[in-house]
Amino acid sequence: MTGMKFKFKFRDALLLVATLSVFILSIVLWVFVMSNDQYFSHINQANNVTQHQIRGRRNKSVYDLYMPTSSYQFEKGQLCRLYDSKNNLSLEFTREIRNVKFSSFKKVSTSPAKYDRLLNNPNFLQLAYPDEITVDLFNSENTKNKNHEFRRIFISASNKWFYAANDKTNTIYRIGLKKADFSTLRRYAKNAKNKTPIKFVRLKSGYSEFYLEPTHWHIYSYLTNTQSDSYFVSRLLGTAKVAGRTTKNKWTTYSLNYYNKLRVPAANNDSNNFLYTRYEKVRSLAPADYLVNSVYYVHRIGLSEQDLRFFDADSGVVSYTNYVEGIPVFLNRHDVQVRTDFSAESVLVAFNSVNLQIPIPFDGQTRTLPSTESVVDQLTAKGLKRSDIQRIIVGCGVEKDSSRSDLVNLLPTYYLKIAGQWRSLAEWEKQDFSLLEKSPQRVNGVK
Repeated sequence: MTGMKFKFKFRDALLLVATLSVFILSIVLWVFVMSNDQYFSHINQANNVTQHQIRGRRNKSVYDLYMPTSSYQFEKGQLCRLYDSKNNLSLEFTREIRNVKFSSFKKVSTSPAKYDRLLNNPNFLQLAYPDEITVDLFNSENTKNKNHEFRRIFISASNKWFYAANDKTNTIYRIGLKKADFSTLRRYAKNAKNKTPIKFVRLKSGYSEFYLEPTHWHIYSYLTNTQSDSYFVSRLLGTAKVAGRTTKNKWTTYSLNYYNKLRVPAANNDSNNFLYTRYEKVRSLAPADYLVNSVYYVHRIGLSEQDLRFFDADSGVVSYTNYVEGIPVFLNRHDVQVRTDFSAESVLVAFNSVNLQIPIPFDGQTRTLPSTESVVDQLTAKGLKRSDIQRIIVGCGVEKDSSRSDLVNLLPTYYLKIAGQWRSLAEWEKQDFSLLEKSPQRVNGVK
């Protein structure tokens, strides 16, 4: 993909207008940041208050970040993954669930057999999150059940209840509803433009969707932009007037005080990875607390959140990444956009500063991926144990386009989570899987 997108003059004109728009927006944001130190200082001082407000309001931002990313329904006896860019099921569910109240909450089963039957029940429309979330994100008033986790929601023909289900524990909850109306959602599902046959397969960390046949995926392109170091210094340290600045090994660290630091790429470093560290005693947090508190730090960074979604959670580590046409985007081969890590003495926020700013009109290019089972067979033939696969998904890797420095192409491929690490299929193909036998935490030979 070298420069074919720009052989027509009208495309050049479109890109010129898009570039000018990004440039003007960057200037406006810069002026806003540099003239509002007092505002950002207030954010820093009001840390706990802001987190309380996020939890209490169940506000728009929480719903937008914690959104189901996949939808499924049976079509003529076959389970299918649904997608329609015009009538987006995930967005419609998020809109409809905002005003719904939970009237009851009951555990109905922990049986693996019953869980499997529910997954394959043609009477339900199913929506799935990338990983387990908690009841607290939707119903913060119900503190008794706030830490109950689930990944899937099963919507029946009734508006008075739905099932919520946890892949990891095979637990099914029946939740009573008030003021619910999923009629538009059901209509969108029935008329969804894309219905791809799949099956659910149990892996180490839950069920993954397996595509039964080779599938064709669009290759999308985006103009990108990045903010200056000073923008993130102001956002995360609360002021542009930092106490210290040191540069070592291609990294510059800004310090507000001993407790707040931001590491940024130095001038001779072409990385876009940043790391914010806040040292503080963090009390033992429940799963619901990790998920909600991470939202506060995502907002403080100041990245574009239009397509940013919750992606993964493991023992205090919560990850977010952009979703394009229903699948996640991985930067630098396998990095997410934002990763928050809560430990006993600190909060770490790692993020990539590249924003997917303006989509380029689709030019018809696609990539064909093999069936999921054939991918698993390919890796097990190289020595991977099937039981070591936690999850497998289709995602997009980011490739720079040779025609412009600010243009990237999103290339669909398989990604697998093994030993707690997300890597592309191409990366896992180079892995010596015998190292996983010696140490489960060793990936690509590095611990």
